[in-house]
Formats: sequence, structure tokens, C-alpha cells
Amino acid sequence: MMARKIGRKLLGFVAIVTVVQLGVFYHYNHLFSVANKGVQSLLNNQAKPESLSQTEQAKVKQLRAKYKFVTVSPDDQYATYVDGANVLHIYDLETKQEVSAAKNTYPVQYISWISDENVFVGERVQPGNLELKTVDVDDGSQVIVQDFAQLAPDAAFAKIAFSQYTNDVYILINTSTTSVIYHIDTMKHVDEVPIGGRYIKNIAVSDTQNRLYFEDRLNGSYNVLYFDNNYVAHRVQLNAALISVVGNTVYYGDIDSNGDVTSVYSEDPSGKSTLIQTLPTPTPASNIDVTDDGQLRVNE
Repeated sequence: MMARKIGRKLLGFVAIVTVVQLGVFYHYNHLFSVANKGVQSLLNNQAKPESLSQTEQAKVKQLRAKYKFVTVSPDDQYATYVDGANVLHIYDLETKQEVSAAKNTYPVQYISWISDENVFVGERVQPGNLELKTVDVDDGSQVIVQDFAQLAPDAAFAKIAFSQYTNDVYILINTSTTSVIYHIDTMKHVDEVPIGGRYIKNIAVSDTQNRLYFEDRLNGSYNVLYFDNNYVAHRVQLNAALISVVGNTVYYGDIDSNGDVTSVYSEDPSGKSTLIQTLPTPTPASNIDVTDDGQLRVNE
């Protein structure tokens, strides 16, 4: 299908819905239905604790040493990686078999999981033109979500945040000096988030509070804040790195002079902070994951 294009001036969705667009709409609904089942399990405290066996950890480490874009699914069953031919592979860590593969037309820039059954894939069509799509784990089928055009030549996907409960999607696109965040709501409308000229390094969204957490850079310092429903910024912690949001709890880290995390904290929606762990070695925030049951996982 012809991808819708937006730049700094966003175009609204067309009023006439084609058969193809209806197909995409139902595709979204399927994705969100699957994701909502997962979050309902979490809200009912029925999600299984996530843990990789030593064999699975070794396999993930082996993949990371050889390939790019190695990510593990929320349930720890699958791993993604992209080979030298720009093919996305979905590998089952339990059965040790490949599940599916998807050939990407354009260079892959970014991969993240939507649920245990689908992943977001961000591609660079050409300088200043990026494309976001989904890939189905079972069969590798692909659906274009949005095409972003008229961007700066060095623009790249930096982070995609997805609420499994509200179905809001936030896309952070950065250049070397600027940031822009796009929001896709439940009706698939696309808007630009008013970030006030901030340079934003990372984003994450809460499941039910509709808080958009972000890490910004100001005068050489990194800080963790969040936007409320009216996009008013609230401080979480200064001189800190955003790690993750699980449910409605944000995880952040105190950082040293090199920007590496030394201690990890959680903060609940009421603003209560709790020390989770002091790390034995300062670690980049990008190497720290938080599982759905609140366990830290440090990737080498």
C-alpha cells in the first residue's frame, strides 16, 4: 500500500477508507487485542516470571556477538536478529529452531517487541525518509504502520514506546542535535508531541497512567521526567538515566560522570522511589533490562 507520509507538518488521515486501509486497521486491532491479553495477565498477577536458562543466555550472547538487533521477546521465548543480507530472523530459544524470517527492503535501524507475537521494525528508506512496520512472529508477514518523510538526512529511529493497555504508540526520531516524538493514538491518528525543543535520548510509556517518561539532555546533564496528559513536564530525577517502565512503575538509574548507571531505582505513580540495586560495575542504561516481574537483567 502507499504509505502515508508526514514531516514536520503532519497530514491527517484520509476520510475515504480503502479496502487496504481497512486491512491495516484490522491488523492493528489484532495486534492490540493480543497485547491487551498480555497486560491483563499482568494486571491479574498471572504472568509467569521471566528467566532465561543458562543455555538460552549463552545463545543470546552468541547471537549478539555475531548479529545486530538481537532482542528477546517479553516471555523470553524468542530472539530476533538481522543478518548481513538484511533479513530479520525470529529464533525460538526453547526449541532452538528458527520460526520465521522477513526480508527487509531497506536497511533496518530499529527493532522492538510489541507483544510475544509481533515486533516493530524501523527502516531507513533513504536519507530523510523512515518507515515503521510490524512483523508477525509466526509467518514473517509485514504491514507498514507509517512512513515519515521530509526529515533531516541523519534522522533515525531512536526508540518506540508502546502501551499494551491504552494502545498508544510513541516514536522518537533523533538527529545528532534535535528530537521529534510522534504519537499514534488508538484511532491511528498521528500527531507530533510538543517537546519544547528538548533533545530526548530515551522514552517509555506507562500502561494505564498514560504517562510518557523521557530522558532529556540539558546543559550537558541527563534527567528523567514525564509528560502528563496535557504534556506538562514533571521531574522524576536529575542526573539520571531512564531504563524502563513496567506497568506503571518507572525504573531509572543514578549515573556517574561517564553517564553509566551506578544504582537502579523504581518510582511508583505516587512518586515513591525505592532503591532496587547498586550495580557492582557502572553500566550503560542501554545494557539494563527490567523483566515484567521487576527483575533486573544486565546484558554484556
